[in-house]
Amino acid sequence: MLCLAVIGLGNISLRHRKNLKILYPESKVITLSARGKVLTELPDSADLIVTEVAELIRLKPYFVIVASPASMHLQHAKELIQAGIPCLIEKPLCINFREAESLLKLSQKELTPTAVGYCLRYMPAAKKMHELIKSKILGEIYNITIEVGQYLPDWRRTIDYRYSVSAQRELGGGALLELSHEFDYAQWLFGPLNVEHAVLRSSKELGLDVEDLVDVVFSTQSGAQGHVHLDFLQQQPQRFCTVKGENGRIHWDLLKSTVDIFLNHQEHQHFAFNDWQVNDMYLDLIKEFENLCLGKKHLTVDLAQAAETLKLIDMIKKST
Repeated sequence: MLCLAVIGLGNISLRHRKNLKILYPESKVITLSARGKVLTELPDSADLIVTEVAELIRLKPYFVIVASPASMHLQHAKELIQAGIPCLIEKPLCINFREAESLLKLSQKELTPTAVGYCLRYMPAAKKMHELIKSKILGEIYNITIEVGQYLPDWRRTIDYRYSVSAQRELGGGALLELSHEFDYAQWLFGPLNVEHAVLRSSKELGLDVEDLVDVVFSTQSGAQGHVHLDFLQQQPQRFCTVKGENGRIHWDLLKSTVDIFLNHQEHQHFAFNDWQVNDMYLDLIKEFENLCLGKKHLTVDLAQAAETLKLIDMIKKST
């Protein structure tokens, strides 16, 4: 019987276990508490509980999804990579570039299949956006605006947001790491970014000791100027990317899964990916990772790209 495993017990871990059961209905799904919680009953969509990574390794799973807090990714992934067990690591790769670089060097030495879960890239609208930007439909790009705002207390209704991973600095919380998807896709679309200025703030509204407001001014290698805004505060969520260039503009709404193109002297073009569901990108993430494990063509985000995102985040922290 095929054995698969997920490290962690949070919401994303549950989603992964459910998706493993969808994709591999006859498999045995193993679960491991990232922080040593003693489980008295099987979590949803799990068939077996283990208490430590060494025990998990002895069971020789086909692959493991590392969905522990970011501060534990290095520890968990390192053991799996050294044992030759493929691992799909939830974003961010680690909590800083130094840790990410260490893991990257190990993976290059051991050649164990590894990837990072920046799943927004699997959205059909994201692929359309990538196609448009790479085709240079806008000509020279002048400005880029990226924004995501979501209300942290609404993220996980079953727990007090103050005790969530997102709210705890030592576990890799804060808007910079939790919403690092935006920095991943920004570099995927526009290439390496230069940090010009950044402001990290902790509002009084949520009473957190991590940043819940982030504003970053950046430039691209081609000279375009951009702004990224992240926050945990917007009770009416929004998530978008707008790109302006010499030939017009493109607006990507990530929540509506739409792309709108406004080119000079041309009719507005609207692309709506209505058949797409949010869980589809998580399913595609696992499918693409299996393609990597099998040596097939794949679209996974490798550790080098994920490490560059952390390098950018470290630069942002240093610039404040």
